[in-house]
Amino acid sequence: MTERLHPGARFRQLLAEPGCATAVGAHDPTIAKLVEEAGFPVCYVSGSASSSCVGGFPDVGLLTLSELVANARHIINATELPVLCDADTGHGNVTNVRRTIREFESAGAAGVHLEDQTFPKRCGQTDGASCIPTAEMLAKIYAAKEAQRSDDFVLIVRTDARQCEGLDAVVERSRAYIAAGADAIFPEALLSAEEFRRARSEIDAPLVIDVPEWGRSPTMTIDELEHWGFDLGIFAISTLRIALGSVRRFLAGLAEARTQTAWLDDMMTRAEMDDLLGLTEIRNDEERLVRLSERSAAGSTARS
Repeated sequence: MTERLHPGARFRQLLAEPGCATAVGAHDPTIAKLVEEAGFPVCYVSGSASSSCVGGFPDVGLLTLSELVANARHIINATELPVLCDADTGHGNVTNVRRTIREFESAGAAGVHLEDQTFPKRCGQTDGASCIPTAEMLAKIYAAKEAQRSDDFVLIVRTDARQCEGLDAVVERSRAYIAAGADAIFPEALLSAEEFRRARSEIDAPLVIDVPEWGRSPTMTIDELEHWGFDLGIFAISTLRIALGSVRRFLAGLAEARTQTAWLDDMMTRAEMDDLLGLTEIRNDEERLVRLSERSAAGSTARS
């Protein structure tokens, strides 16, 4: 039997290739299938989206590690893409970080990003974030690297220092994190094109960034990120925002019209859903096995 490659191997390759790859967030397994169908190379599981969809909570650290990993596992199982997961602050101290890494890797994640915020954390694109001391974060990185079972598993370290300590601290912390074993750096909430350029020129590692809507960072494109030398742009909760906005408008229309007929052109058809979720393939496989069993039974009867 051919040994299956660790999902982090393909992810590492993407980070090493020229250009800026795109990771798209999936808040559930069906969205992950759509991300793969659309041809994007990486699927992303956001802590914020998981908190929203699993518990109906804001992104303030209310979801447990087990809940986050369970959600991620379903998403990972639904796609062949490498899946990058948000591990927040590691769910505690260095001992908790070890378990966090092992749980996400066992779930099949290609890698995680681990951030240097204090707990309870805040969404990095909102105000009020604060960071733990650099030495404490280095200990978490050491623990994370020791905990991973495969060298292919990717540890991205996110720093929120721009908001609370300034850009110089982003560079200083990033260099220390790389020396401790970070495979890539995620400098959260940079504020201008010049800051993106400076991060690229002064941080010697693959660079990952989120592409937010209505955040502290400016609106940007993957082409701009590629021009600035970034390696991965994450659309973390764009699909969730699209889904929620569309459902809200549909519900208002349904309440007014008392029928869904005006929305049929916006819906995925039954046949399209069957294809996406694999029902067509399942039915074909069931029929194949029935035919195979009938031939086998007929052969046994003939021999007897």
